[in-house]
Amino acid sequence: MRTASSVLSGRFRDIVIRIGAAFCAQREIDAQRALQRYRELLEQPHEAPHVSEMSPVASEEDTSRNANRVDPRERAAGQSTFERA
Repeated sequence: MRTASSVLSGRFRDIVIRIGAAFCAQREIDAQRALQRYRELLEQPHEAPHVSEMSPVASEEDTSRNANRVDPRERAAGQSTFERA
């Protein structure tokens, strides 16, 4: 004969098992949704250029010029660096 405490512990165990099963089912549903959502990102990667084939973002000429497109190396020695408006 089962006691009241063993009946309650059996019910509690059943509840915990059902909650665990519900969490597992929900995680599976979420994983399937994520795979559907990001399917195009998970497909085979497109042909990307190799690092050695990439062109530099800016050349030395571009980086040496300021906002006014003036190369400070070409500025005359006697010329002021500040321009008056």
